[in-house]
Amino acid sequence: MAWLQRTVTTIAFTLLAGSAIAQQHFDGVILRVATFGGAWRDVISRETVSKFEALGGKLEFVTGSPQANLAKVVAGRGRAPFDVVDILDAQMPNYVQAGYLAPLEMAKLPNISYLAASQVQPYGVQSWETQEGICYNSEKFKELGLKTPTGYEDLTQTGLAGRVMLADINSGGGLALFGGAAYSAGGDEVNFKPGVDLLSRVKSPKLWMQGDQVVIAFRSGDIYAAAVQAGWCVVARKAGLPVISLHPTIKPGTVGIGKIGWLGVLASSKNIEAAHWFLNTYLDTDVQYNFAVDDGVVPVNRDAVAKMAADPILAEMLELKPEKIANELHIDYSKVVMADWIAAWNRMISQ
Repeated sequence: MAWLQRTVTTIAFTLLAGSAIAQQHFDGVILRVATFGGAWRDVISRETVSKFEALGGKLEFVTGSPQANLAKVVAGRGRAPFDVVDILDAQMPNYVQAGYLAPLEMAKLPNISYLAASQVQPYGVQSWETQEGICYNSEKFKELGLKTPTGYEDLTQTGLAGRVMLADINSGGGLALFGGAAYSAGGDEVNFKPGVDLLSRVKSPKLWMQGDQVVIAFRSGDIYAAAVQAGWCVVARKAGLPVISLHPTIKPGTVGIGKIGWLGVLASSKNIEAAHWFLNTYLDTDVQYNFAVDDGVVPVNRDAVAKMAADPILAEMLELKPEKIANELHIDYSKVVMADWIAAWNRMISQ
């Protein structure tokens, strides 16, 4: 009967927590969230702003890459002009070790019941996953007789000179590209030179800092392929462009690159209660699903993931099978000397 008691306790906890959240009011509170710009910000705004305003508060977004937002926190010695921050998997150790994040009060986050235990940590909750890879214009590849890509090596084809867009290392997808290229070429987090050599063979690449720049470049015909997460390929396809998302082969048994996003609350925030409201709302099943449908991310909410297959474009462009998601490359950033990665990238781009 122990399982029954645990079930009853869990239900009671959820009902009490949900009741407490329903009674929340944030009159006069201005909550600032640091996140990506463009369509990403627009969807999150649509899903959260009116809800927060109904509780008396005002929600504002500080847009920029996670690297830029971390730089603001470091420069402010833990203080920054925002309360909640989107954090890349590569950055989470920096935030935690420096003491920049407030410990989360799990009773104020009933929607974590939809997450796996590994997705909930004392100082953050996983909020999304992107599947990093290649987006390419299938019509142009056919027209030019180009090899259908299977991995990053295929971006070096002569016919793609000047028509490939890479993620700048300071963008949201740059670190995943750099690490993924290293593994694809036989290296790893420490031995990254093979990846640098591979990327240096991409002829006259364009660089992006925000993913919507990729969609714009596809629309204008400036590029035929891009190293970008599948979500932006979804956005381009839904805009009517003939693009296909490719999950690159990294090594035998490993296909695709998973990049994980976290949400954290700055310890310097004066709006801890409102920040918890935002995190909990972000994890809501409908919010996670709507966000995924529009931006092509993979939700962390298990019920939202289950609904994804009903969308034919998402089912085609994203990998939704748990066993295959588990076999994606997840870069171990504890092994990365970030200054070395960035220096190597800068040398490559300047040549």
